Amino acid sequence: MRWCVTLVGFWLGACAAPYPVDFAVLPPGRLPDARVAAAMLEGPSSAGAALAAETIDAVELGESRFEMGCLDGDPDCEADELPAELVRVSAFAIDRHEVTWAQYAGCVEAGVCDKVMLSRCYVWNSARAFERGKALDPGMVAAQKPVVCVTWSQAETFCEAHGGTLPSEAQWERTARGSRRSRYAWGNTPPTCEHAQFDGCGGVTNAVGTMPAGDSPEGVADLAGNVWEWAGDWYDPREYGRLRHRLRPRGPIEGDVRVVRGGSFYDASADLRASYRYGLSPEYGYSTVGFRCAYPRS
Repeated sequence: MRWCVTLVGFWLGACAAPYPVDFAVLPPGRLPDARVAAAMLEGPSSAGAALAAETIDAVELGESRFEMGCLDGDPDCEADELPAELVRVSAFAIDRHEVTWAQYAGCVEAGVCDKVMLSRCYVWNSARAFERGKALDPGMVAAQKPVVCVTWSQAETFCEAHGGTLPSEAQWERTARGSRRSRYAWGNTPPTCEHAQFDGCGGVTNAVGTMPAGDSPEGVADLAGNVWEWAGDWYDPREYGRLRHRLRPRGPIEGDVRVVRGGSFYDASADLRASYRYGLSPEYGYSTVGFRCAYPRS
């Protein structure tokens, strides 16, 4: 997928105009339950009560130090993952699962989150290319599947409404790697379709939390495959070479594309590594990108 970086930065704005909204929704008769379907139809959210307090299934992670970046001996290391550095991350909590369609629909119902903008979503198609405004495969949308096609700002709004933010790159990688020197969230064993939903395991997403063999030691699910996850940081391919601090590192203060992490259902195994980085335009949604939230603890 590395060949797409130039496309991500410069090509997206030149794509064809989106389809009309009525062509962007799922085919008639194939919509999920009404609550989720309503979150997909474009237009202003109806005003509602304040977002109800929800029970958030988050995993607590204490202050820790870990080696961030591609590890020595990894044959798939790429330049933007180097050099690896020992960093320190303050205590935080992070969602055990990727945010689902049902959860996002609840935020829309409360009048806090905007509806998913399908006409501005880049959908991965059978020709293995992104097509803006294409109808989502019905298999991508169900209450307990990860929400996709949300922009970076929509994801951040959801997290803020629940008392969190999108995780920084350092928080995300600490979650996926912990204090261990491992390539994947579960260890160094190469991925199989029992660990993650990735290329060759099926053309759509799985319901969240249904592949426990791929969980991190702390029990965080789907950190590899299923959908990419928005991170809070701007993406810079040279950032690791010029970090000026190792305490609670953050990305650059500005940029053109935002970081995504973890790989998706159409990516190769190398993209599922804990250190793999990529960047996408925050102005659009993608059928391969979802998110989870992080919560401050100190």
